[in-house]
Amino acid sequence: MAVVNDEVITLTDLRIAKAFGLWDSDEKRGEGSLFPLVLENIINQKLVNQFTGGDVNIDDIEIDGFMAEVKERWQDHGFEERLNDFGIGLTDLRNYCAEYLSYKKIVSDRFSRSVVVSLREIEEYYNQVYVPEQKANQEPVKQMVDMLPEIESAVKEKATSIQVEEWISSLRNKAEIQNRIDKYLDFLNGRGK
Repeated sequence: MAVVNDEVITLTDLRIAKAFGLWDSDEKRGEGSLFPLVLENIINQKLVNQFTGGDVNIDDIEIDGFMAEVKERWQDHGFEERLNDFGIGLTDLRNYCAEYLSYKKIVSDRFSRSVVVSLREIEEYYNQVYVPEQKANQEPVKQMVDMLPEIESAVKEKATSIQVEEWISSLRNKAEIQNRIDKYLDFLNGRGK
């Protein structure tokens, strides 16, 4: 489906990540297939992990804990059947989980502490987002001081997201990426040769 600096992403990789939720969901997904969005997420994961050269340390306890979460999340939705459908075992899934966790940890370590929010930004969010949303939902509007931790968190999350997008965009500009999802989707839709 894609090649990122000589590292291949197969259709099976894409389907496994999608099936087990090993990608960051996004409100930009719109209509249609999730495959392009999931592939973009996997490309980003590969780029970030390649950037650090595997220097991030994810211990077995973290991976085991995350694996337990994945198993719990999908247990009622055919966890074992999904593994069997892909012909993989828990060890194989563990490798996918480790790569996803590594990506998340790198991004968190790099950006979570660096974002500082000003009082002006909090006030703007309160007046331009929080108050209008509460009024639209006919909910009571709390005083800004009572909402400070939640608003600060929301503003930090948005600022962090923007910084991460800019960083990944710069990594993409330096990388060699071949994305073949359009050819695959054309083939599925009967337009392929």
